[in-house]
Amino acid sequence: MNQRFPKSGRLRSKADFSAMRKGKRINVGGIRLAYRFNGSGKSRLGLAVSRKFGNAVQRNRLKRQLREQFRRSDCSSLGVDLLVIPTVNVDRMVDAIHDFSEALAKIRQ
Repeated sequence: MNQRFPKSGRLRSKADFSAMRKGKRINVGGIRLAYRFNGSGKSRLGLAVSRKFGNAVQRNRLKRQLREQFRRSDCSSLGVDLLVIPTVNVDRMVDAIHDFSEALAKIRQ
């Protein structure tokens, strides 16, 4: 079974990321989530993890975990574009996956 994160599930272009500025924002724990309903039946995820978050190993680990949580969540049928931005350093972040799950739950309401 293919468990890859497909290109159709990602925010990829500069226009996609720029459009997220017009979306709504949620801050939960150490995560800021910008979201916007896209009108299609497919949700997409974008990640903006800067070097302020931590070293390359820590950034890539966070991105892998967030992609997997997004893939496993049931928000794929919502038709929403999500942009995840960590707001605190890796040393101060408690549980990014739990914060991301809480933010997705708030969007579903």
